[in-house]
This record gives sequence, C-alpha cells and structure tokens, in this order.
Amino acid sequence: MKIKTYFTSPVKCFIPKCKARCCVDAPLPEDFLNKHRSRIQRPIYSAVNIGQNDPRDTFNSVIYNTTPSPIQLIGIDQNGNKLVGIPKEVMKELNIKSMEQVQELLKDYGKYKNYCPFITTYGKCSVYEYRPIICREFGSSPLKIDHCPDKASRLDIIKFYIKEFFNFKENFKLIFTNLKSNFAKTSPNN
Repeated sequence: MKIKTYFTSPVKCFIPKCKARCCVDAPLPEDFLNKHRSRIQRPIYSAVNIGQNDPRDTFNSVIYNTTPSPIQLIGIDQNGNKLVGIPKEVMKELNIKSMEQVQELLKDYGKYKNYCPFITTYGKCSVYEYRPIICREFGSSPLKIDHCPDKASRLDIIKFYIKEFFNFKENFKLIFTNLKSNFAKTSPNN
C-alpha cells in the first residue's frame, strides 16, 4: 500500500505538464505590468488593487481581470476567496431585476479562468525570467494566496516521460524514413 501511495500522491509542480492553473488571479506587484507591458499576452478588462499580499511586502499587489464578464472581481476576503460584484451600469444594461439572475451570472462566471496577463495561450509565462517574488516563492508561504491546485504525482511524471520517449522514437522513425527516401531519389545509381 505504501508503494502505491508513494507513486500516486501529488508531490510537486511539474513544468512540462503545467497548465498554468496556479496563474489564476495572480496578485502581481502594482508596478510590474508597466515594466513588462510589451510581454502582455491577454487583454485586461479591469484590475483590483488588493493592498499588501504578504506582511513582508513593501508594495501593493494588483489582480488583473483578463476574462470579459459583467461580473468583476472587487477584492479578496481574509480566506483568499474571490469577492465579485456587478456594476450598477451593467445591471441596468443587462436588465437584471432579481437575485436569481445574479446567481445565474455568478455560476456562469465561475466556469472561466482569470489567467495572469502574462500567460500565453499554451500556458507558458512570457515573463518567466523576470517573474515577481510571488511566482518564484509559489507554494512556500502559508501567508500568501499561493497553493498549487494541480501538483503531479511521481506516476504522472513517469507516464509523461514514457509518452515523450515514444513520441520522440516515432518522430525519429518518420524523419529517418523521409531522409532515406530522399537520399534514394537523389542517388547517382538511379
């Protein structure tokens, strides 16, 4: 039983399989966006300055909304839960008149991920070499909003490498076959 647990328990973030799920509602230092404006990958619809994300921080952090929605993130509560709201103008425009309609909008909003503006469509970080402290220390401080929702197990990692090996082997065979047929066509004996 211990061997099974050893191989199947989530143990760490595994970059080759990363889907950037930890980069959702990422609190970035408030001057970070301006410094790396040329590397932004996603449109930004609104932002929320949440103040100091960690008592050791000497700066405020901002969460950027990259998901178009009538529901806007207005802050984070003491437990790290999202606080969302619908601006008065939007409620008027959408003709929202009941709490049931609001609840339906909230339910729909929860289906979409609000990725960091620097995450590419392939889940890679466009500012990886310049990433802020929250990203570098991810998972290391219980005081921050930074728990990993998608750690890989040793078995996941082994499966990934086995699959990659066979993909490489198959691709190598195709390349070799193509080279061989091209060489045969250009050979002076033909």
